[in-house]
Amino acid sequence: MPTQPRAGSGRTKKTPATATQPAPTEAQAADVDVTATQLERREIPSFSESREARIAEAAYWRAERRGFGAGQELDDWLAAEKEVDEDIAATQTRSDRE
Repeated sequence: MPTQPRAGSGRTKKTPATATQPAPTEAQAADVDVTATQLERREIPSFSESREARIAEAAYWRAERRGFGAGQELDDWLAAEKEVDEDIAATQTRSDRE
């Protein structure tokens, strides 16, 4: 004879979580857009000491953000080089003030 699950035994059919969650409001949707924009421009710290390694890392992250499409490697490298040099200059300026 087959057994029937008891009520409240945890074996009852549950509704999916997505069905019980309300749709996001316009304000919440705006927050998601801001977050997505911030993630696109996120700054990833470099743990490398050498300038060249930092440039290579920054160029890699730039290429990743654009989906590793071919033909823009030099642009990625030059933009990363500028970014790293500005960061180095800013760090030196801060340490000179202290």
